[in-house]
Amino acid sequence: MKQIALLLTIFAMLTGAGRIIAAPATPSATPTDATTKQINDLKDRLTTKVAQLRQVQQRAIFGTVKSTSVSTITVSTTTKDIKIELVDDVKVIQYLKGQRTKLTTSDIDKTDQVVVFGDYDATVDILKASVIIIQNTIPKRIAGTVTAIDKTEFTISVNASDGQSYIVDIETTTKTFVWDKDNGIQKGKFSKLTVGDTVSVVGPSPAKKGNRFSADRILDLGNLTGTTTTLSPTSTTTASPTATPVPTGGSSPTKSPTP
Repeated sequence: MKQIALLLTIFAMLTGAGRIIAAPATPSATPTDATTKQINDLKDRLTTKVAQLRQVQQRAIFGTVKSTSVSTITVSTTTKDIKIELVDDVKVIQYLKGQRTKLTTSDIDKTDQVVVFGDYDATVDILKASVIIIQNTIPKRIAGTVTAIDKTEFTISVNASDGQSYIVDIETTTKTFVWDKDNGIQKGKFSKLTVGDTVSVVGPSPAKKGNRFSADRILDLGNLTGTTTTLSPTSTTTASPTATPVPTGGSSPTKSPTP
């Protein structure tokens, strides 16, 4: 907008200068044809430049990446598909685990949800990107029963209600809560989780199809099913009874009658 205002000011000054020069104050002040032509050419160029600047506007769009190439991507918005030009100094950002992470244009994939800031040229219908922010995907939500706990790797295994078995990584940023029937939801700890507990887990969806993801939040509802961990009973060996020897050379002794 400052450039447009500056150009309009110059245009007004030149237009005024043309009128002053054109005023026949004295015969020597009359402009020549060459001077008039130069002034008119300059006014035409300024008018064209102002029109071009008005067609280029700063804009931000949100949508899903439909296709990618080396120098451009196409983003599908709610109204139409917009072609994004990837300049050399474009910044690509994504917030991973609460940290701002710098990426490159090669990290942009199809189906990514992005916010793009840049200069939109209505003449060619292209947005020249200056900043691209890759949005986090839809959170992964599961609920199920804890079947195993690895306190060395800080993971839990969950049999979810959708029939799948998941491995959930417990990060330093994971927030754990526990539900108590008397006090409601309270702050919990990973060390308090036990096999058989029913849990609700929320975390970012895996980048690829898989059954392992990191947890942002875990709500421990306690042991609702009543199942507990039991050790397999140790098998015991029963000794065979020793046969009673029969004396040789005679008949077996008769048993005394039981009174």
